[in-house]
Parts: sequence; structure tokens; C-alpha cells
Amino acid sequence: MSVNHWVASELQTGYNTGMKRVKAVFPIFLLFILISVIILFFAQTPVTVGLQFITLPIQRLVFGMNFQPTNAPTSIQQLQEENNQLRVQLAQMQEMQKDNQALHDQFETTTPAPQKLLPADIVGTQQNALILDKGEEDAVHVGDVVVYKNNLIGSITRTTPHVALVTLLSDPSTSFTATTTKTSANGIVTSEDGGAIVFGNVVLTDKLEQNDIVETKGSMAVDGKGYPQQLIVGKIVSINKQASSLFQSAKLQSLVNLSQLRMVFVMN
Repeated sequence: MSVNHWVASELQTGYNTGMKRVKAVFPIFLLFILISVIILFFAQTPVTVGLQFITLPIQRLVFGMNFQPTNAPTSIQQLQEENNQLRVQLAQMQEMQKDNQALHDQFETTTPAPQKLLPADIVGTQQNALILDKGEEDAVHVGDVVVYKNNLIGSITRTTPHVALVTLLSDPSTSFTATTTKTSANGIVTSEDGGAIVFGNVVLTDKLEQNDIVETKGSMAVDGKGYPQQLIVGKIVSINKQASSLFQSAKLQSLVNLSQLRMVFVMN
């Protein structure tokens, strides 16, 4: 007899034996189910309670011997689960690489000074705001400036021991002085309804140019709070200049895609 025939014969023998065992105990299993159902519909007396106490362990044993749960994992399902776990681990490694790259890029930036920066992960968003995983216990305070590389993101406006809220430049409360890097036009950065960032109050004699970069002019208070110089606010994407008006303005676009950020840096 060949090996294949022998294996097939053994498998068939095992199958037949298992089926005989199932057929032998299946009536017993049904009997105990019937007893349980009958007990369930009778009034609960010490006798019926005692019968339940005796029959339940036997039911569990017989059920375990003869029936496999319908959701028992097969070898294919196990492989799929392992594959999913590997995918999760790979995604986590890729996120770690992104974070490491963000740290590397940030600390290569000379403005602001790297030693004054605290890395913080973004853990939530609100309208015109981000939620960070750093708070008072990490020395984060209201008024601290938040950046990514040399781009201004916003400032801390609320803190708890472990969480901080960053108000973005798109918030209506935004207001600080700024200047253009190419033409040195001075103005005030504010936000319009809808979250558009505006560089306004620019006198007509100053020159505004498309794609010119607007950066903070510096508005530090005595206590050290406020915006330092040379943080990038955004680039000019449109200009509104009318001869009948005393001032001109421009709409700005941030150089940072906030939807793709996972980490920012708090200046403290």
C-alpha cells in the first residue's frame, strides 16, 4: 500500500470513528436539552434547581465534544489575521518614520531656535483649532506659539494638565502685525468669515505681489508672549486694491497642509 493510500485510509478511519462517537452521544445531548427545556418551564423548586445543577455541566461537556463553534478560525482565517497584524505593524513603522523625519526637519530649521521647541502630537481637531497631547504638566502655557518648521500654525489658547488647544490663524480672533519678505509691505493679519487669512491695512503706496511671502513682524510682549519675528504666515494668492480705498489687502494661503500634519512644535 502506498503512503498516500495509507494516509487516506487513516483519515477515513478517524472520520468514521468520530462520526460513530457523535452518533453515540448525540441522543444523550438531545436528552439533556429536553430535560433542561422541561425544567425551564416547570416552577423552580429545589428539585428542578438540583436537576439544572447536575445537567448543565454534562451538557457543556457533550456539546464541547461534538460541536465546533461556527466562528472557529480556519487556517486561512488565521493567516488573514496574521497578515492584518503585519499590515498594522507596517503602518505603525511608517508613522514612526514620518515622526522622525518631522523631528529631523524641524530641528534643522534655525528659526525658531530648536532648543525652545516642544514636540506635540495632534490628537484632535475642532473648528479653527487643534488639540495637542501636551499640557500644563509639560510646561505648555496659554499664549505659547505653535509652529511647524518655520511656519506659524497658531497659539495656545486653553490648557489642561495633559492637553492643549491651539487656535489657528483661520480663527476670527487672529490679529497681529506682519510684513512681506520681497517688497517689505506692512500690514495686519486677520481672518475673514469662512476661515480665509487676510493681510490687510496695507497702505496703497506699499507694493503687494502675487506669491510674495508674508511673515510675522514681531509682536512680543514684556512677559515673552506673542509672535516672534520671521515666522511664515503664508503666500499671497490674490490682491484687493482699489484707488478709492485708503488701504489694500491680500488673501493668504498657508504653506502647510494642516490636514496632513500629525506633529507640531510648541515654543516655550
